[in-house]
Amino acid sequence: MERSLTCSDCAHYYQHYIRTHRHFVEIHDGHCVAAPRARNRTPDTPACDKFLPRPDRTYPGRACAH
Repeated sequence: MERSLTCSDCAHYYQHYIRTHRHFVEIHDGHCVAAPRARNRTPDTPACDKFLPRPDRTYPGRACAH
């Protein structure tokens, strides 16, 4: 079964973090810079037509153009 691609798999997605004490922790929020204007997204938002695979991830069953 092939998993669906989400914003968290995209190179255009920037994860947001908060600082707690001495650590940074991911929050369930981020933004996309693929459009002319940054758009708020969550990591589990389905990937859009501007999807670009992140180079630090592998995608079983998909060929990545590197």
